[in-house]
Amino acid sequence: MRHFKEFLSRRDALKLGLSAGIASWGMSSLAIADDKSLPLIKKKIPSTGEELTCVGIGTNSFTLADAPNIQAVLKRMNELGGTFIDSASAYRESEATIGTAITTLGMRNKFFISSKISGGEKDEKKMGDLGGVKSFDRSLERLKTDHLDLLMVHNMLNTNGLMPKLQEWKRAGKIRYLGISTAENSDHQQLAAYMKKYPLDFVEVNYSIANREAEETVFPVALDKGIAVTINVPFGGKHEENLFLNNTGNRVLPTWASEIDCASWSEFLLKFVISHPAVTLAVPGTTKMQHMESNIKAAHGVLPDAAMRKRMAAAWDA
Repeated sequence: MRHFKEFLSRRDALKLGLSAGIASWGMSSLAIADDKSLPLIKKKIPSTGEELTCVGIGTNSFTLADAPNIQAVLKRMNELGGTFIDSASAYRESEATIGTAITTLGMRNKFFISSKISGGEKDEKKMGDLGGVKSFDRSLERLKTDHLDLLMVHNMLNTNGLMPKLQEWKRAGKIRYLGISTAENSDHQQLAAYMKKYPLDFVEVNYSIANREAEETVFPVALDKGIAVTINVPFGGKHEENLFLNNTGNRVLPTWASEIDCASWSEFLLKFVISHPAVTLAVPGTTKMQHMESNIKAAHGVLPDAAMRKRMAAAWDA
């Protein structure tokens, strides 16, 4: 699989990608998200049938200093149909910023809030803020809520030690769903084993058009076991080799992207991810209004079918 290591800023990449899309469509990109004729794309959580809009937001860069902007971004995301907010106890300030924003907005019940913990009770002193039980309590406090919609074991750290606690919290109504997350290909085989061992509602993994390894390891188990899949780095992520969204500026968006309601590379790349039958939603991280609006556009219109997915992958790999 091809690796792209040149670097352009996301702003430049989106600008160039959007320009190509606008040229072929002859319309404003923002109009896509606001066009009510394009239906909102939702997928069901297999364990319950509850529906989620298939694009949410990752939050590991949120800061309290930027709280007014974050509040505006989250409000706008919800107006466009987005509900899923992905965070983690280890993000610390991000959780506090989310809690401040949704409390000020009075919109706790309009969002699906997911967080992550790691460690275990016996590791509290050693692991500090990453300790299991205290970590969960801190997340609730920061997020200003008495329950989470989803809680996951972060990066699979001490999964066996934490899973009984997550199951207990789910029975008590402190969390509605439970799961495990990772952002590394090297974890996928072990994650698949945990998926067979525990009654999971969700897993969160790394997957993109340039990194399709999860198709062979995680996704078949998710489909077989009825486990929802959240994608945490659909554009590659700053911790991966494939910073590929930053290399779309020198590529012309295929004209046939209009067949799946795409006018930018970000929409094209996200639609490839969320169209896989095993994937429930993607949570690209951003703090910027224009990036969020571009991302959420991918949750409108139509999804690629199997033939179109092959066409998209072939175009990217060419």
